[in-house]
Amino acid sequence: MKDNTRTQPASNTEDKTYLAQGNSALKSGDYQQAINLFQKVLKQSPELHKIINFNVKLAQSKLLPPQKNNSTNQPKLVLPASNSPANLYGINSEKYTIDIVIPVYNALDDVQRCLEAIERNTDGFNVNVYIVNDGSETPTTEWLRAYCKNKPMFVLTENEHNRGYTPTVNVGLRQCKGDYIVTLNSDTIVTKGWLSGLVRCFKSSTELGVVGPLSNAASWQNVPNLLDENNQFAVNELPNGWTADDMALLVRNASNHHYPQVPFVNGFCFMISKAAFEKVGLLDEDTFPTGYGEENDYCIRVAEAGFKLAICDDTYVFHAKSKSFGHEKRKKLSKIGSDALKAKHGKEKVNKLAGKIRDMDIFNDIRGQVQQSLTKSFSKSVKDPLLNRILFLLPVSGGGGGVHSIVQETMGMRRIGVRAKIAVPKKHRPKFIKKYEDIDVVEDLFLGFEHHELGELSKKFDVIVGTIYTSMKLVKEVVSANPGIQPAYYVQDYEPLFSEPGTPEWQEARDSYTLVPNAILFAKTDWICQKVYEEHGVHVRKVSPSIDHDVYKPDPLAKKRAGLEDKIVISAMIRPKTPRRGAERTMRLLKNLHDRFGEKVHIEIFGCAEEDPLFQKLERQFKYKNNGELTRPGVASVLQKSDCFIDLSDYQAFGRTGLEAMACGTFTISTKYGGILEYMFNNKNGFLVNPFGNIEAAHFDSLLSAENIKHLKRNSLITASNYSIHKAALSELFSLS
Repeated sequence: MKDNTRTQPASNTEDKTYLAQGNSALKSGDYQQAINLFQKVLKQSPELHKIINFNVKLAQSKLLPPQKNNSTNQPKLVLPASNSPANLYGINSEKYTIDIVIPVYNALDDVQRCLEAIERNTDGFNVNVYIVNDGSETPTTEWLRAYCKNKPMFVLTENEHNRGYTPTVNVGLRQCKGDYIVTLNSDTIVTKGWLSGLVRCFKSSTELGVVGPLSNAASWQNVPNLLDENNQFAVNELPNGWTADDMALLVRNASNHHYPQVPFVNGFCFMISKAAFEKVGLLDEDTFPTGYGEENDYCIRVAEAGFKLAICDDTYVFHAKSKSFGHEKRKKLSKIGSDALKAKHGKEKVNKLAGKIRDMDIFNDIRGQVQQSLTKSFSKSVKDPLLNRILFLLPVSGGGGGVHSIVQETMGMRRIGVRAKIAVPKKHRPKFIKKYEDIDVVEDLFLGFEHHELGELSKKFDVIVGTIYTSMKLVKEVVSANPGIQPAYYVQDYEPLFSEPGTPEWQEARDSYTLVPNAILFAKTDWICQKVYEEHGVHVRKVSPSIDHDVYKPDPLAKKRAGLEDKIVISAMIRPKTPRRGAERTMRLLKNLHDRFGEKVHIEIFGCAEEDPLFQKLERQFKYKNNGELTRPGVASVLQKSDCFIDLSDYQAFGRTGLEAMACGTFTISTKYGGILEYMFNNKNGFLVNPFGNIEAAHFDSLLSAENIKHLKRNSLITASNYSIHKAALSELFSLS
């Protein structure tokens, strides 16, 4: 039996921090004491406010009496309040609305590329695009009308006559109400991740009011070259055969995420926070009507209002440079705008600010990183991914869904001829062999290692893949001993969520994503990819999840053999040693379901022993069958006779058991938070619920009707059929190449 003492109330609090005491109180059910202790933490360490507020809200929710819900329909998808504990698991695209203002004056080819790129690359945000046509000629005008028709995201406004750039932008700005506002030139091509990157830059400091990306043509924000052969700001061409997205990915991977603060941000792509916009207002169209000098004026006004400005050096937007004006006219307008700026704010002040950005060496470092990455990309040889010898590093004693993923996907690679193995601690190798004894090559699959042996062992492989945050320091040691090996990290969750903030474990988990230079990070859900990117600015490649259909498959006679033909069988995984899995609320719901439906339902659980002290503290005053801790075939056996599988975890980075249930012909009721949307479709193949809310048993009356169960189970099987070990193995191989 595992040591569960860490979840018990502290017996000697003198040597405990308020944070540790608060977590102990929360776990033991002393919610008011937990709140008091967490509030003391806030006074000591205000930088932990995000995590502490989550804990306080969670404790407060436990103290509240159940809320009466008169609905008798299915469980509802209830959006959390802004202070909900679930916000900890949200990503920025779920929280913010972004308004984009695009002034248009002819240059139809550029406009087409610009709008099509925006439509492709919203990054999941709620986006409104305000296009203002400033008296363009007929071809551009007609195309804009046709393009925006029946596209709710695009709002087209037309000036009666040409008013000039700045007044036209203001027409759009007057319509904006978003959390962030972008003024964007119509000769740009935005890239995948551009909005996520700009918002991430904003989230790095509460003082920021304006941010902008790197580009091929944006003065001091230029990459890879600042100046051309004439000593003018360069208009960098994309490398031959490259797209803007290719360059954006290279910039992101090359970045050290400095987010340098600057006096000016180039106006070609200019993101403004709602707070700054409400305080500073519109562009100065009277002084700068043609669009030269207006963004520098706005930057000065933003700074005078108490905000900072920064460059998002891990984000890239392509800028074609406007064809609306010829070179000579642009030069003349630029001079007029510069003179107007100096007249408004004083020549000395403007020159001082311009000198400041000119002397910032950090931009030379940023360009150097991009140039170095370009050189490496051109010299990199292409190797057949099937020839890679791959070692997955798994320094744990056992595990659940994440370990299953690694095992079955490694086997998937081996089936197509790839030499792939899993390294586990030598003392735990017998346990892994026993657990996966149904695999005929299990002895060859698992390599046992001692710490000091890893360097030599790795020389037989081309790629070493860390699989948990604690493995990445070992990966770093291997790369030091064997520089020719390619490091990688299979990110299976956002693991800082596993530990108390400020602890060594929490810090190690946060550091793991950037610990090993040039590592390839990959993950099976968009949520994981986005969470790591937003928190750390690191690109994570998306791979396909896997299901072992040899194990998890339907068994139409399972209920009959178990004598449960006339029952609605409900199953759940109960793992109280992992608080985020929601064992307490799941058992409460199962009790309520049993009370409401009585002998119509049969309830089975698995994941912990009946005698587990933590399980003994849960609601158990109802009829259920506890199958204890199960192997994969054992889990499949439970799921095959189930109609409904319930998962009320705080969140799921992926939710493997839910998809395995679907593969067995069972529909799932799951938390709506995290990466579950990878395969869950509310009301189609299951139901997404707020695990922190109150789910009444009455909601299940119509949900558990025979016709509804049949419909949901059918769709669940279809969903699960889209995932396979072969597909997942190939996607990982190509990501590692």
